[in-house]
Amino acid sequence: MDITSPRRVSLRQVKLDGTALDLVGDLVLADDDRVVVLPAGRGPVEVPRSQIRAMRWAPARVVRPTSRVDDLVRLAALGLPGDSTVRMGGWALHVGQGRLRRANSCHATGTAERELGLAVEQVDGFYRDRGLVPCIQLAARSWHDDAEPAHELDQLLEQRGWAVRQSSRLLVGSLAQLDLAGAQPDLVWEEQPSMAWCVAAGVQDEAGAAELATAPARYATLRLGGETVGGARLVRADDWAELGELFISPEHRGRGHGRALAIGVMASARELGAAYCHVTVPDEQVAAGRLVDQLGLVQHHWVRHREPVS
Repeated sequence: MDITSPRRVSLRQVKLDGTALDLVGDLVLADDDRVVVLPAGRGPVEVPRSQIRAMRWAPARVVRPTSRVDDLVRLAALGLPGDSTVRMGGWALHVGQGRLRRANSCHATGTAERELGLAVEQVDGFYRDRGLVPCIQLAARSWHDDAEPAHELDQLLEQRGWAVRQSSRLLVGSLAQLDLAGAQPDLVWEEQPSMAWCVAAGVQDEAGAAELATAPARYATLRLGGETVGGARLVRADDWAELGELFISPEHRGRGHGRALAIGVMASARELGAAYCHVTVPDEQVAAGRLVDQLGLVQHHWVRHREPVS
């Protein structure tokens, strides 16, 4: 099963004072009294039906390897959303079961629609109230460019003692242009992550497995002689595929299995209709980073997860 983006609408609102506003975004709710629209980078906007003068379906938001950082962040979030998402303006606060950072962090895209320091305090309280470690995910093409939208927030979190707990690269590529030459392995596919797959991937309990299952995905296992060599997770969203959770058992590393597995999963994604792919690689996974570079993926932006030291 693939992930399908929400339908988008375009509408014109004429307020009681005669002010006309045009609004484009994802349709959240529509009933006899109101329409709720979620514009990119902002919080939900509720418009009374009586003030709508025109409304029509809008074209789907197209994301490409050259798209803005925020667009790729929202795309990646579809693959591991957690159990629920709460909006703070354009920021998306993802809540899971406390296992995987991406599913249990605030993705700070767009504007929080409040003073930045207050927004950080509210994110901190939001996660603590739920028994979770406060975590903010930031994304930028460079951490040293003052013009980057995430730069001010990153500096503020540094000053307030929020340490970088994980640093990663998000890489993108066109499946038609990647180097997928080589023998494709015979992969075993599952629609749900089995506990055996999760344990081999380093996801040690049912809560972590449940977080993986919050988005439709396919789980590949590479076996040789009845033994699990490695595996990966494939998520399809629109015409994109995400290659995630790729692992090779320690005793089988250094033999080309990682490349064969990645090629097999990406080839499968292409057969399923994906045109592009993205991969997020933590800095400490040096071999995985070298592999995706060799396949021809290019870095789109950096990702940081910051948490309070306390």
